[in-house]
Amino acid sequence: MKRAADSAIAPARRPKWGCPRGESDSSTRVDVDDVQTPCYVAYHAVVLRNAEQMLARAKRFGCRLRPHMKTHKTLEGGVIATGGTCRGITVSTLAEAEFFANGGFDDICYAVPITADKLPRAALLVERLEAFHVTVDHSSAVDALLERPPSAEKAWSVFLMVDCGYGRDGVDPEDPATVDLARRLAADPSKARLAGLYTHGGHSYDQEGSDVVSQVRRVAAAEARAVAGLAGRLREVGLEVPTVGVGSTPTCSNPPDALPDVNEMHPGNYIYYDTMQQCLGSCTEEDIAVRVLTRVIGAYPKKNLLLVDMGWTACSKQGQAMNYGRLEGHPELKVVDLKQEAGLVSSSDGKPLDFAKYPLGTILRLEPFHSCAHTKQHDRIHVLAEDRTSVVATWKICHGW
Repeated sequence: MKRAADSAIAPARRPKWGCPRGESDSSTRVDVDDVQTPCYVAYHAVVLRNAEQMLARAKRFGCRLRPHMKTHKTLEGGVIATGGTCRGITVSTLAEAEFFANGGFDDICYAVPITADKLPRAALLVERLEAFHVTVDHSSAVDALLERPPSAEKAWSVFLMVDCGYGRDGVDPEDPATVDLARRLAADPSKARLAGLYTHGGHSYDQEGSDVVSQVRRVAAAEARAVAGLAGRLREVGLEVPTVGVGSTPTCSNPPDALPDVNEMHPGNYIYYDTMQQCLGSCTEEDIAVRVLTRVIGAYPKKNLLLVDMGWTACSKQGQAMNYGRLEGHPELKVVDLKQEAGLVSSSDGKPLDFAKYPLGTILRLEPFHSCAHTKQHDRIHVLAEDRTSVVATWKICHGW
């Protein structure tokens, strides 16, 4: 198969960073106050801790962790999330798949139902990697895969997307037609093979209230039952189901007591977390690893407003009802509005601000409401040392589809 010239991908290679944990030599450190704002920063120690905790949690449940890359979109973050293996990752765009393949990663799952227009690019990834997986949830997508195998030597490796109650995508695990679809997918191993089942408990994000953690755990249990039950029915008719996967950051941060018949987890947001995850009980404020840095560029006492150089292009407009996140170390302040390239900050309690505390040039740090959306707004992230004032590395963020 051929593909458009403007999306060519380079031969696979291993990452060549000085430190596999994403740090640069200390001689290259610069003070974060010298970095132009708005900008995106990560607390390196927190990123490492979050990744290590999720790796340990997956191991405790007897699961392989296939971390999702869509939150950080960086090679260095991928190295950290995989524990240095650079194998077994999840992506949400083909651009991400190519980016990580070019960075030396392998065993990549494209976890969005694929359509025929994307098959040429996917086929090149199948040919060059040891393992590249696509996902489907519709008979027409299966038809397209079977009509266009990637090469004479390789078949498609396919995850069946399962709806565990979220309602966004996926087959009905209780519908007999789902078994028929899986059978047809696996009927000719020279064209396609069933890699396993993939689901996303995205409705865990809808939980709220004082017992939110208990609610999330119930979603997590239902998520696991949906794929494990379907896996059992597929095996009863003679189909192999190598992988049974679950995953959202809320359900993997607060999983049920056991995950019987599940052998893979694929959360993503956990490596950074955010204030939304804190509200869901997935983390504490200390676990939120990223900030958007912004400077005060205007002061208007009559309006009780500060102007900052962070608009929705720097942090997204998600979370308006939650003030777009939280200004670290400044409980007296909140972001009240975002324009395209500037934002407005006022007092949290409506009382007059002490403007002398916030002279022009003052740096504020926003803990994001949704770190995945904030990442998308930036082309790089500056990584801070444990002192949270020194930039020790800058990671390139993947963009595109």
